[in-house]
Amino acid sequence: MDDGGRRWLGGEAALGGLLLVLGTLVLVGQALELDMGRVGWPFFVIVPGLGLLGLGLATGGRLGEVWATAGGVVTMAGLVLLFQNATDRFETWAYAWTLVFLIGSGIGRWLLDVLRDRRDLAASGGRLIAAGLVAFLVLGVFFEVVVGIGGRDGAAFGYGAGGRYVLAALLILAGVVLVGRRLLAAGRP
Repeated sequence: MDDGGRRWLGGEAALGGLLLVLGTLVLVGQALELDMGRVGWPFFVIVPGLGLLGLGLATGGRLGEVWATAGGVVTMAGLVLLFQNATDRFETWAYAWTLVFLIGSGIGRWLLDVLRDRRDLAASGGRLIAAGLVAFLVLGVFFEVVVGIGGRDGAAFGYGAGGRYVLAALLILAGVVLVGRRLLAAGRP
């Protein structure tokens, strides 16, 4: 069998697996009498994302890399939407985009390495995943703790226990650190 035929069989298997997952989800939803429109609508993002990811993993060359990366992004967007829909925390988009664009694309690239033994893709995928995790944690702490985006008590900008001074203190501290580093670096030969 030629390369094109093998690639189609890989794509056919990915599509078949996607249809099995989709069919199973519909069956479970029917058996449990779930309102899939209200509860399961993020799966309308997750399933096509998995399809793109599978297609990218089954397709060779640069096109496969692009599809796998896009599939990772779309799948991660669906997973974030699933979490947000279940918890009613859609304001987390302020920092959850790091999961979608950085970690999602990094996972797509990393999975290509697993299947194709491409160290360059594993390295770039790993860097994207690491950067995404750091950005998610830093922005998550900033928006949840400092800004209080979720509207919960205890946000640093609340009016209790000196919270109104936290932003000023953080800005001054950051300035001192940057100026101090510059002054220390200037004193070295």
